Amino acid sequence: MKRKLVALLLALALALPCLALSASAAGPYTIGNPYETVNWNTWNAYKAQLHVHTNGSDGGVPLDEVVETHYDLGYDILAITDHMTLGAPWNEMPRTVPVARLVKYSRTQMAVMTPLTDARRQEILTGVGRSGRGMLEITRGVELNGAVPANSHLQGFFSDFGQGYIGLDMNWEAPVKRAHKAGGVTTLNHLGEPTGAEKSGDPLFYDKNPKWVNKFAYLFVNYPSCLGMDVNSGTNDGTKFDAILYDRILAKTIPHGRVPWAFTYSDAHSRGEFDRAFTIHMMPAKTEAALRTSMEDGTFFGFARHARLDLGNDFRGEGDPPAVSNIAVNGAAGTIAITASNFNTIVWMSNSGEIARETVSSLNSYTQALSIAAFEDEVGSYVRAYLLGPGGILYIQPFTVLRAGQTLAKENIPRVFDYSVPLGWLGGVFNVLFNYTPFWLLKWVMVLFDPYVDLPWIPWESFVG
Repeated sequence: MKRKLVALLLALALALPCLALSASAAGPYTIGNPYETVNWNTWNAYKAQLHVHTNGSDGGVPLDEVVETHYDLGYDILAITDHMTLGAPWNEMPRTVPVARLVKYSRTQMAVMTPLTDARRQEILTGVGRSGRGMLEITRGVELNGAVPANSHLQGFFSDFGQGYIGLDMNWEAPVKRAHKAGGVTTLNHLGEPTGAEKSGDPLFYDKNPKWVNKFAYLFVNYPSCLGMDVNSGTNDGTKFDAILYDRILAKTIPHGRVPWAFTYSDAHSRGEFDRAFTIHMMPAKTEAALRTSMEDGTFFGFARHARLDLGNDFRGEGDPPAVSNIAVNGAAGTIAITASNFNTIVWMSNSGEIARETVSSLNSYTQALSIAAFEDEVGSYVRAYLLGPGGILYIQPFTVLRAGQTLAKENIPRVFDYSVPLGWLGGVFNVLFNYTPFWLLKWVMVLFDPYVDLPWIPWESFVG
């Protein structure tokens, strides 16, 4: 009975906004819409892979094969993000760090790197064999840490920082700060692994261990160039509870005016892993500048073929992801309407957790809307939605919610003091000692590990915390 009443209220809100407003004691609302700038009639949806590895760091697949496979899989945008190794044009040898390759010898085999030929790179950029739909080459992508032992994995984009960056265990702030100063952006990767949530098997892990929520919320509030976090990557094993962490972080950061975005990555290292998660960017043109704007503004969706909490451990999506064709926000009526296809379930989330779920009978285009007034007691400072379908799960970015006359209380977000802080201080001391002693000979020792690569000097200032 309650569900039918909610549906009736929603229908009235959509058909008669003025009536809905007068009936809502809490309205009107100010609803922050990350897709507000999207022109749904003229902009295109571009399939992007922003986290993938080659045998240049800890993967088992050569560069040319990685690029060719993504091209065959229909990607529009590709960023190679090897550990400690800045992405280069696909026809050039990246500046690999042999120690990183040696640590993962079981995958890399220290094999000769094989870039694309100049001619083939040009064909891929211009869309030969794909009706002119070229694949955009994003260089200067990098995973900002050594493959081991650092647990603090994060992505860097659009700056020259990160080459040879070893990283400090459990210290995300140092690389975030350095990438920020270099003019780049960052995103945090598979946080459930270093926090211990993955191994705990406990959905309430982050409620019982709030230090992790504070640690990451602090970064988002203090560093605007840290754009968001990976909520689902790989096969969703290590990130099974990361969407829960994401909700806890949103509740803390939104009152401070920060909305970190939800990213999804394949994080592929081996053959057969390149299409298990990716992002879909709504952009007016396929350019690097447009991609950066999309990442910063949140005009994209995260998609993954595995969703262990929602679809079960044995589910693996097949086929196309759910496709959103329009999002309409009405602050006066307090509604958010999403038009999409190729999905069978839509789930709405807020601070309190799941607030609504609807199953549809057809995969054809369908519009589903949420009336905030109908869920007034359950909607906090935001709502977000995700779609479930045969292909997998599609994450829609959060919509902030503010009632008329409301001011959100800014909860203090402390800087978490753990062993990564003194480790950073020791790293600073090491940096001074290293740069003023004749350890340059180490370069030639390291070249012996990989005679195929002209090794640049590793910037040991990476140890500074």
